[in-house]
Amino acid sequence: MFHYSIFRNKFISPLAAILFFPVFLFAQERFPFNPYFLPVVFDGKFSDNLFVSLPEDSFKRETILFPVLRPQKSAFDSSKEINRLRRMAYRSFLKNNMLSVKYSLSDFPNEIERIERLKPNIFQSLFAIEIETEKSNIDRSARFIPKRQYWTNSGNTLLQFSQNYISKNWYNGGVGNLNLLSVQNYTFNYKKNKIQFNNFIEWKLSFYTNSNDTIRHFRLGEDLIRTYSDFGLKAFNDRWSYSSNLEIKTKLLRNYKENSDDYISSIFSPLQINMGILGMKYQIQKTSPKNKYKKYNLSVDLSLLSLQYTWLANKKIDPARYGIKEGENSLLDLGSTLNAKIIINFNRQVTFTSRLKYFTNYEKVILESENELNLPINRYFSTRLYLYGRFDDSNGIKKDPGLNYIQLNELFSFGFNYKF
Repeated sequence: MFHYSIFRNKFISPLAAILFFPVFLFAQERFPFNPYFLPVVFDGKFSDNLFVSLPEDSFKRETILFPVLRPQKSAFDSSKEINRLRRMAYRSFLKNNMLSVKYSLSDFPNEIERIERLKPNIFQSLFAIEIETEKSNIDRSARFIPKRQYWTNSGNTLLQFSQNYISKNWYNGGVGNLNLLSVQNYTFNYKKNKIQFNNFIEWKLSFYTNSNDTIRHFRLGEDLIRTYSDFGLKAFNDRWSYSSNLEIKTKLLRNYKENSDDYISSIFSPLQINMGILGMKYQIQKTSPKNKYKKYNLSVDLSLLSLQYTWLANKKIDPARYGIKEGENSLLDLGSTLNAKIIINFNRQVTFTSRLKYFTNYEKVILESENELNLPINRYFSTRLYLYGRFDDSNGIKKDPGLNYIQLNELFSFGFNYKF
């Protein structure tokens, strides 16, 4: 095969180009590629006509004033004539463009792999004889049976800048500010037959600048490690179960009053433990039939008999801040506890989470309501709206002039947020 670019070469004779054109059409019908883009290959053969110009009158045509209409024959009726024209054009190109030939047959492998096209034979399958074989002799691949996963886990890591509002009587102290917040939480649950075991671990830590504090450049805002676990045994249906729960909360770092060296909190000060001994749990989950990402999950855990214990390891901390009598460092209450949590997925990205805890010893009430609206921008960044309300009328708790025993912690933040 030779290159079609000879048509545009100024050194090629016009007759050779005319001779090549039917050869090019012939090649186009029989090859799946365009010979125009193929290089010229020298076949290693020399002949006398290599250096002989093509006769100028080879393609002369008589001009007839009134031509007689005759049946036209195809230019490809004779393969011998086509091969002859192709050889003439090839030799003429070599004569005038020898320096442009870069390849020869010796540059290519001797053996050429030829693809044989198989014609379908309907009679072969029509009269085929099937030979029966023993199924026991056939090696079968082992069936893959996936193991059921009884443990499931998930988590969330968050590092954001935020604007924070804190009421004057907030039990951990503080003022409104701009701060840096870090939240890490992890969930791992177990479910098998009638047994459910749910676990949640959370760590919150935030720092903020406070212009009112002349002693320290920054202060500790949120410092909390909390674990919550509940164990359930299914009762009369899938939604109800007998349950018991355990919640442990504590501090890790030292926190001071504003413009003072007096402690507000430190490690294990306070350490709060709430245990629900006898209770019932109700849980329901619904998914929209039109959108699988639109769903909600509600769980309510009621313990009629529960225990709440508060302990201060550091004796320098004012016990009245946590409802403990002066001169003591611990408090034990018996009462009832209600824990409720709802997670609403509006779509694949936007989620709303709300947690409610209510404890009473029938003389005082401690109520916590934690609400979070997460608005992701992409997989790694989100905007977060957070509102934490708390009601505590224990002895020694200071009242706010406008909110009374209600304490508020409002947070608006933006930054890194990754779920796994």
